[in-house]
Amino acid sequence: IFGDRNVKSYNGVPISKNAHEQDFCSVNPKFVAVVAEQIGGGAFFVFRTDKVGGVDTGSCKISKHNGAVYDIRWNPFNDNLIGSACDDGLIRLWNITDEKGVEPNHSPVQTLKGHGKRVGGLQWHPSADNVLASWSYDNTVKLWNAETSHVISNLEGFKNQITDFDFNLDGSQMATTCKDKTLRIFDTHTGSVAIEGPGHNNMKVSRLRTLKSGLILTAGFSSMSSRCLRLYDPRNLSGILKEEAVDNANGSLFPYYDPDLNLLFLAGKGDANIKFYELENGDIFYLNQYMSGDAQRGLGMMPKRGLDSGINEIARAYKLNVAKKLVNVVPLKVPRQSKAFAEDLYPDTAGYQPALTAEEFAGGKNAPPKLVSFLELQSANATSKGFTATSAPVNGEASAEIAALKKELDALKSEVTSVKQDLKERTDEVEGLRKENEELKGKLKASQEEIAELQKNGVDASQVGSD
Repeated sequence: IFGDRNVKSYNGVPISKNAHEQDFCSVNPKFVAVVAEQIGGGAFFVFRTDKVGGVDTGSCKISKHNGAVYDIRWNPFNDNLIGSACDDGLIRLWNITDEKGVEPNHSPVQTLKGHGKRVGGLQWHPSADNVLASWSYDNTVKLWNAETSHVISNLEGFKNQITDFDFNLDGSQMATTCKDKTLRIFDTHTGSVAIEGPGHNNMKVSRLRTLKSGLILTAGFSSMSSRCLRLYDPRNLSGILKEEAVDNANGSLFPYYDPDLNLLFLAGKGDANIKFYELENGDIFYLNQYMSGDAQRGLGMMPKRGLDSGINEIARAYKLNVAKKLVNVVPLKVPRQSKAFAEDLYPDTAGYQPALTAEEFAGGKNAPPKLVSFLELQSANATSKGFTATSAPVNGEASAEIAALKKELDALKSEVTSVKQDLKERTDEVEGLRKENEELKGKLKASQEEIAELQKNGVDASQVGSD
């Protein structure tokens, strides 16, 4: 695998310098999104993939966040829909049209509310349409129906900050890493922990990917603080199947997994290189690496459907260079003498069509992604499919929740009516007392006038009663 040395770049991009451990870049065949450096609130840029070079950051910035942006992710089944995770605890969904791109005062089409603290990461379900997962500093993971904003399930039990999560192939389970040094696998429907075991014995950030074989690959630090890769069997997390040393650098690792070719692209925060590994038969094989002179803040990786098979491009990295304000576009290729389509490099891959609706997933169904041929995929187009934000329930649980809320509302209305009646009775009582008080005042005034008249006539008023 070789990286193109003559890279193209987006120039003049003020990339976020926030210390949050995310890659700050998300890519699809139409757009490149990059988290922006901004004082006050948060923002991200959206650039077109076919317009590389100098950019007008003022016309392509989405700024309507009340805090720093921590993660951005494009919907795998809709190239025009992107989610952003924010310091204010909200998740916002944005529709970017092909024609207009980012518009002035661009507003979200949906806002997901439910986390108690800032949201640190997002991931879309691999086969169910509009199902989005989020992890937060409130130490929970939530799975959402993005269209209805309904929470499908909650994953809890973390004893420290979550650092990463990943769905398995059919989305029935989610593996997580955490600063409590525990590796957990959850049932995504019930939210219960299916199995857990010891993870990397180090407080530094570790990340993970679930492989096509079902094995769990983690990228983190050993007890001696050296960087390493590990493989775990999801049926028994008590032991490590394989550990591969990487190096002794300090930056956290970003693993990018290609399930079609069983390749791992490994980048480190602050590194200048990208390492390539092959994952086969429960083992990790180092291949080679791409070297450059520019340190990377993070990477965005182009999905398979956006690659150029004419040059045998098997991956494309978008490297964030904070110091030079660059987003470098690096095609990663396997050179061949033949100009024919290389079928071995482009097996059937996940397409634009989801295998499940959000309602089907919420109802308990699972399915692997629908696979299509690479050539068919390149001729397809994941144009906006009419994403509509609603508040409709997606299953019986939501209906029951609404019914309970209505019952509670009826009880509150009844209580208000009772309070109003009690208030009316007390008001009438006060009015009666006021009238009685007025009558007493009148009698007192009459008595005072009578006493004054008697005193005027020389009669001792104190003797009137006794006489």
